[in-house]
Amino acid sequence: MSEDLWVEKYRPKKMSDVIGNEQAKAAFTEWLKSKTRRKKAVLLHGPPGIGKTALINAAAKDHSYRIVEMNASDTRTESTINKIALPATTSFALDEFSADRKENLLFLDEVDGVFGNQDKGGITAIVKIIEESKIPIILAANNVENQKLRPLKKVCEYIRFQQIRTPLIIMALQKICRGEHVKAEFEALEKIAENSQGDLRSAINDLQRLAGDKHHLILQDTLVLSSRNKDVDIYETLKGVFLAKSFVKALNILNRSRVDFDELLLSMSDNIPNRYQNSIELGRAYDLVSRADVFTGRIARENWNLLKYVSSYIAEAATVNPQSYKQFELITPPIRIIKLFWTRGKRTTLDNICAKIGHRCHISKSTAKEDVIPYIKAIMQQEKSDPLAVWLNLEAEEVEYIKKMDKI
Repeated sequence: MSEDLWVEKYRPKKMSDVIGNEQAKAAFTEWLKSKTRRKKAVLLHGPPGIGKTALINAAAKDHSYRIVEMNASDTRTESTINKIALPATTSFALDEFSADRKENLLFLDEVDGVFGNQDKGGITAIVKIIEESKIPIILAANNVENQKLRPLKKVCEYIRFQQIRTPLIIMALQKICRGEHVKAEFEALEKIAENSQGDLRSAINDLQRLAGDKHHLILQDTLVLSSRNKDVDIYETLKGVFLAKSFVKALNILNRSRVDFDELLLSMSDNIPNRYQNSIELGRAYDLVSRADVFTGRIARENWNLLKYVSSYIAEAATVNPQSYKQFELITPPIRIIKLFWTRGKRTTLDNICAKIGHRCHISKSTAKEDVIPYIKAIMQQEKSDPLAVWLNLEAEEVEYIKKMDKI
């Protein structure tokens, strides 16, 4: 974790450092500087890795704004969005009366993730906040085609960002090479740029992975690059991080993967005993995974910026000792998920039984499960249990389930 990521080290410091999308940058600058904005919010949309977030952070520095950032796809309910966003749009800064006071700027990232089974008024809450806000609001999204985002068009100015052209990516890579004292063939940088498919962040990660340790890069080094696939599954992700020869390489793989981190942590826990035979290395790896798990819990409480620590700890756990790697059969999907799948029918049956008991006895399902079922089981194991089963409206298979269950 001591190695600096070039994508962070060379993050644009001012708006002029952000490459590509000149027309979109001009439109955004005009909106930000305008005192009579036609719409109170602006939505920057386009594929990942093209500089949307970098532009917002650079603009905040150039125009002396304090960013209040929220990942909208993680805090998708009305209550959680209001909890974070409303204070930022209505309260004054502590340094308001100082010479260098900064006005708040609300940044809602990944608004295209604010829909699904957990969405409870998220988009409605965002629209209301925009309508009532007294400060600039910037939204970002990869894809705005979902119909549930249509209400945002009424209150947001849309600015589309395109993939960055290959020559511009090559120029950015050349600048980094000069800063890192890397001698790189033009053809090698061209290959990296073309392979990135317009994603500058991925191109920088690939450059560091290929040239970071040896400070020189030739075209032959790029043969290991495969066509970029941003939907790497859990198996390929596990395989890649365990095979990685350094922390940075493992982290680059995680950055290109979109697997669920909760599922990834479960899979890491299942596979670590097969990966590390040395007890000290095994203990170290489990300690790192547990730390990553702590941060996933904090992320669930709306601290989305902590995701980088989850990735870092997982990458470090996979590379405690890269030289000790021996081929083993990966366990996937996670054992816990497999068990939940196979016991799904039993859990559904128990839930139905508890619901019937709760209805008859005017208690909750959890109370029925913990306090009542043990007694019902004892009664059911007697010969004359039919009246109770009829009173509870239990099916024959539910009665048999209760009789045979080992424990709650």
